[in-house]
Amino acid sequence: MSTFGAVSTAARRAPMDPTKHVNYELGMVLGVDDFTQEFAYLSERDRWLARDLLGYGTVWGLAVTTGLGTRGPEARVSQGVAVSPRGQLLRVAPAQCASLDDWLRTRTQEVTDRLSGSPEGTPLKVYVVLGYDACTTDPVPIPGEPCRSESDSMKDSRIADSFKLELSFEPPRQFEEDALRDLVRWLRAHVQVSPTPGTSLPLKDFLKALRDAAKPAPPVDGEPVPPPPPPGSPPAPLRDPPSPLVVLADDLCTYLRAALRVWVTELWPGRRTNWLGETNSCVERLPSAPPGGEDSVLLAELGLPVVRELGGGPWKISSHLEELVIEEGQRPFLVHLRLLQEWLLCGLRPTEPTAPTSGVSVVAAGLVPPTPLAPSFNGLTTTATDDGSVTLTFKDYRDPTDHGFQYVVKALLASSNLVNAPAVTFGGFQAKGFVLNVSDEGKPVPRQTLAQLQLIVEVSRYEHE
Repeated sequence: MSTFGAVSTAARRAPMDPTKHVNYELGMVLGVDDFTQEFAYLSERDRWLARDLLGYGTVWGLAVTTGLGTRGPEARVSQGVAVSPRGQLLRVAPAQCASLDDWLRTRTQEVTDRLSGSPEGTPLKVYVVLGYDACTTDPVPIPGEPCRSESDSMKDSRIADSFKLELSFEPPRQFEEDALRDLVRWLRAHVQVSPTPGTSLPLKDFLKALRDAAKPAPPVDGEPVPPPPPPGSPPAPLRDPPSPLVVLADDLCTYLRAALRVWVTELWPGRRTNWLGETNSCVERLPSAPPGGEDSVLLAELGLPVVRELGGGPWKISSHLEELVIEEGQRPFLVHLRLLQEWLLCGLRPTEPTAPTSGVSVVAAGLVPPTPLAPSFNGLTTTATDDGSVTLTFKDYRDPTDHGFQYVVKALLASSNLVNAPAVTFGGFQAKGFVLNVSDEGKPVPRQTLAQLQLIVEVSRYEHE
């Protein structure tokens, strides 16, 4: 349990090939290696199912907090369960704590080196990391030669699951977690949903944009091609496409399904850790560990407010414990499948906007066209597009002329390399919507170009006499 408790004695045996199980034949004499091999096969299949079908991260509990204990400021981790990147189940029980001052005292030089050159008061970043461990238990008598010592005549008969809970100066590498977040970010940022028929990017071009985003950036003219990264290096983030990927709302399901198919079959294999290697056990033995494989789970990043006496001496936590920051934004976690089911059936749904009251109220807002995960407020949408103009409307829109109220329309054009000096001006209210004029360098933006641009619009309403 390392930093947070006593160090366990793990069982150490030569690794077995996890893709083989015993071929039981009549007359075979089974030994320890045979039973160990069978366990290695069955346990690896459990891990295989977990990591490839579920993923990894905190499952429940394992909350990271701080407080004062008998030995000063402590980092505390509640009991809980996680799945490691390899698919190993990790169970922490009971709750654990570690003295931060004791930990700092044994690492004085390392802390000094890390804070060297930093402004006074800079917090020390450390990471709470959880991994798997095991220990042998339940000793039993073992037959053997006479005149043996007591330790030689007793051997542990069981191996118990345990855990390693540590404070580390470096976070565990989590290439898979970063890659999954990057894919969702890329789709959310660059896919634009259009209500206008005929505006969808061809599916083959849409998929080509995703494949190109996963390729290394081409070298700048005149510069040599950079060498490939060494084994175990993190994959580069997906590169942004040169223009938005416009998809008709009715085509969105087809396009996203195709994008996920390309991700699963082409891009994901190079972004996950291949724990079983690239070889087949019928040909040659599997490697013991893949490049870049790290079987630990990040629980939290701690920003420790540390101080040191003027004359030197060990580092310790300052008296202002409230300045200690716990950051969990990069922590991977898994959500119960039943919770996901309930969320899909009964989760958040769009709500009807409330009627405007006295004063000013926002009656419509959003990105036009909207992105898949950022729908517009109150049904703000485009009803017509022409060269240099866009007509928009929203639910319960009325022409404000002679109705005792007024709309205030604010509009910006999202950044795009399709235009050089864009300008958006208000074109007036109509019976079924309002018009925005869009120009580039003083000329109307063509309809086809306008369909690939995105407007940021907010409409407010106020009453007047």
